Amino acid sequence: MSSEEVKSTEAYPWKDIRGDYVLVPVPPWERRTLMNIFLVYTGVLSCLAVLWGGGALGMQGSLHDVVVASIVGDIILTVIGSLMAYIGGTAHQSTYGIMRHVYGWYGSWIFGVLLSGISAWGWFAYETWLFGVMIHDLAPQNPICDIAWASLWGGLLMTTTAYVGYTGLAFLSYFTVPAFFVLVTAGFFAGIHFGGGFEKLWTFVPPQPVSLSVLITQVVGLYVCGAIITPDISRFARKPWHGSVAWGVQIMVLMTYYMIAASMLTMAMGGTYFSKAMLMAGLGLGAYFVAIFGQWTTNDNNLYSSALSWDVFIPVKKRTLVLILGILGSIYAWYTGLTAGASMQPFIQFLTWLGTWLPPIGGVMIADFYVFQAYKGVPRSERYKMWVGKEIPLVNWPAWLAMVIGGACAQGWLMPASVLQVIPASVIGLVMAFVVYVILAIPLDKAGVPIYIGKVKINEYGLPVKEVSK
Repeated sequence: MSSEEVKSTEAYPWKDIRGDYVLVPVPPWERRTLMNIFLVYTGVLSCLAVLWGGGALGMQGSLHDVVVASIVGDIILTVIGSLMAYIGGTAHQSTYGIMRHVYGWYGSWIFGVLLSGISAWGWFAYETWLFGVMIHDLAPQNPICDIAWASLWGGLLMTTTAYVGYTGLAFLSYFTVPAFFVLVTAGFFAGIHFGGGFEKLWTFVPPQPVSLSVLITQVVGLYVCGAIITPDISRFARKPWHGSVAWGVQIMVLMTYYMIAASMLTMAMGGTYFSKAMLMAGLGLGAYFVAIFGQWTTNDNNLYSSALSWDVFIPVKKRTLVLILGILGSIYAWYTGLTAGASMQPFIQFLTWLGTWLPPIGGVMIADFYVFQAYKGVPRSERYKMWVGKEIPLVNWPAWLAMVIGGACAQGWLMPASVLQVIPASVIGLVMAFVVYVILAIPLDKAGVPIYIGKVKINEYGLPVKEVSK
């Protein structure tokens, strides 16, 4: 440890009782390089879910629409994720730690549960089910490879490396990313070969096409949870912009390529789902197992992020939460396999729901950090800075209201259906939440109307000491 790190150690006032710096800022000696952050992000992205999502696009739209939806959707994801990653790189706190500053202590509970219980944890459950589908396709006659049962034992195995934490994610990512890129490239050329050439694929029309807006919403829904929780990784970055650059590059380059390649393969193989298309194209067992391993790294991150959010208000060590959430997610995956089999409908509905309700959460957080805090005159490097004894609001009611209004607009409750056919629901939800928060918070603050209800002081464990006002 260098002399500067020793000084930082002496000045670091926090006590990490939960592990992995869930409730407290990441100390200087634990921060990582830009390449390390990039590899962790790409390790999470290099998963079968992206290929399943791209394959689902190929079952619903033409190649032209898939390409446009992938690019537009990834631009939206890049903007959301890069802005959120910078917040994490500045504050060096988890997404749910940052939520305490934006939504208040109770708000971090509610919206953290929305991100973890329904989204990050839901992703773990659905990806575990997709793992079961892949195992079943590999050995359909073996009872232990039944979709439901393979989902159960597969989920329990995936829980093991998530138990290790960030270090485990980084270690797996170094092996997964190169192999996964080779797999996708093989699928890309197989799609061109079996599809009769790129020109023929370009003329492909699915039996039941959906609108471009719906496709874009599904692209955003595929990874919007990851975009919002980028601080969970970028908080380990040495410089604030490292997380933003790492996130933007892997989304615009890798994710776009992954989805288009997957959609081309499914189109070429007759519109079937991706894992079966892989087998039909004869990509080999090696490629198949690379895909399964990529699935493993992403599900580790799903459990890791889910545990981070629950750990904000449940007094249990993160590793214990990982085990609990992993077991529950494996059971839910088993149930999905039992009731839905290999039907992609539950997966498509899940993506649409995520693309509707999660962007407003990020919209409010972006508005507070970049607009409201600037209006208050807080230097960017000082925003959300933590110290022992800092007071955090219990509730930021304009933030709550803005998020609900944004989600309601994206759902179509407060917005004409014709608008949703033109503008993706994810964009509507994000923009409306952003705008509503800004036009509420700043005028109210100028008028002297309190936007915060109650406060708590934070102790050296990152937990509240006591309520200091009502």
